[in-house]
Amino acid sequence: MFLSKRPNGYYYVFYETPSGKRNSVSTKSKNKRNALKFLSEFQKNLIVASENEVTIIDLKTFSFDYLKFSEKFHRPKTYYMLKIIFEQFKEHLGNPVLNEITTRDCEIFIYKKADVSQYTAQKYLAHLRAAFNKALTQGYIRENPLRKINNFKIPETLPKFFSEDEFQSLLKVVEDEDLKDLIIFAINTGLRQMELITLEWNQIDFTSRTLILNNRSNITKSKKVRNVPLNTSAFSVLEKRKIFAVSKKVFTYKGGIIIQDFISKKFKKLVIKAKINTDFNFHSLRHTFASWLVQKGVSIYEVSKLLGHSDIKTTQIYAHLRSDDLRNAVEMLD
Repeated sequence: MFLSKRPNGYYYVFYETPSGKRNSVSTKSKNKRNALKFLSEFQKNLIVASENEVTIIDLKTFSFDYLKFSEKFHRPKTYYMLKIIFEQFKEHLGNPVLNEITTRDCEIFIYKKADVSQYTAQKYLAHLRAAFNKALTQGYIRENPLRKINNFKIPETLPKFFSEDEFQSLLKVVEDEDLKDLIIFAINTGLRQMELITLEWNQIDFTSRTLILNNRSNITKSKKVRNVPLNTSAFSVLEKRKIFAVSKKVFTYKGGIIIQDFISKKFKKLVIKAKINTDFNFHSLRHTFASWLVQKGVSIYEVSKLLGHSDIKTTQIYAHLRSDDLRNAVEMLD
């Protein structure tokens, strides 16, 4: 960048654009001192403009790239959720340039979801906010349009868990041994559905009666390695299945890999057949594992470790089952 005087007596600033093209602008002054002041201000403005410059990308292209990233680094459940969110977001907005999407655009989309379910709206908000944070670091936007949208205050609900009678009623209608083994193992370990159906024999230590979730066959939700001790019921399932094992997967269905959606639907049919609370789903087995432990006096801290929660606050939903502790505390005043 330099200053030069043209034949008409006016000073001009000559500079290069980011693309390498040479350009010039008049200082509108024949006085060199004033022209130098103009040059100084012009340099500052050019730096600011350069810092604010964004790479142009449309929503369709960005969503395609982000989903490729998600497929590699997120859990399958998150990836499929993002596919749905982006499809609906594109239906709502069309295909605008990413930097032109406003907070108001996002609010309208998110609040429509809140009319159906605040829980769903919060999930959409969190996923889109994370995606746009990625866009910010990649230079596609100047600021995240979802940053100013407040999180929804989701009302706390108590986890649904089986009573021992309900669980026995469920087991009575399970005729398939593969499903029965999976259900018994789930309620005795508290493993998540994906952790169960991706579990491999090399993750089992028969000597110490433990299993290790090592983020190889499946990335855990907390992304942390976790050792899970096996009680007699869970260990017995493994001993029985090991005898006839023909797959590297611990749990299979009729010799084939278990698909997450398949087991969810199969479990729901069993719940209906057992004539128990139809709100129960496969994840209720994990809630039951935690709830039964708390009811038997196991500390919230220990339950948190067994469940693999990254924050003990997540485990506090089971604290209501220890109401006797609170009663004993207040009775200290009597």
